[in-house]
Amino acid sequence: MKPWKELFFEEVETPLHFHIGMRIIKTVLAVFICSIIGWLRGEMTFFSMIAAVLCMQKSAEKTFTTSFNRIMGTAVGGVYGVLVLFIETQVHAQKIMPLYCLIVSLMLIPVILTTIAIKKPSVAAFACVVFLSTTIYHVADADPYTYALNRMLDTAIGIVVALVVNLAMPGPRQKVPVSASADLDGPGAEQQPAEGPAPEK
Repeated sequence: MKPWKELFFEEVETPLHFHIGMRIIKTVLAVFICSIIGWLRGEMTFFSMIAAVLCMQKSAEKTFTTSFNRIMGTAVGGVYGVLVLFIETQVHAQKIMPLYCLIVSLMLIPVILTTIAIKKPSVAAFACVVFLSTTIYHVADADPYTYALNRMLDTAIGIVVALVVNLAMPGPRQKVPVSASADLDGPGAEQQPAEGPAPEK
């Protein structure tokens, strides 16, 4: 078994100074834009903000891939969420809250299995988050279907905003980060010079 430090902490190079990189700036900007859009829509902005944070990557290519995965996860989680809400309107399981919680918990099984069936197991966690946000937070909501669609729209807004911000703003100059601190385009990201033959004197 690995030492406890290796289990709980990452090995990173200690930067000479802390630097706010472009990925951090783009994440902050995307979250702010999501909050303004939510304010203009008169809707909560939590879910779009979370989607923007999760989709923001170091490069446009990675952001495209992550955004597509999040869209797939949103679709899977949202469809099953609407299905549970439909069942709820028929049987009114929320009158017995432990029963409703049991139904929601068991429905995570088909959500996860669906992500595997479409060959996207990496989106299982996000699909579960969308599903739970749709089925749990709607409690006492007058129109659960509208709520479910709004939550899916919130997530889609966050994904699109993250993608647009990442494409519109410049990315990191370095190609290969040399430390985990460079994962956010911060310090220690400079490329190491390639080793070659010693110069002739």
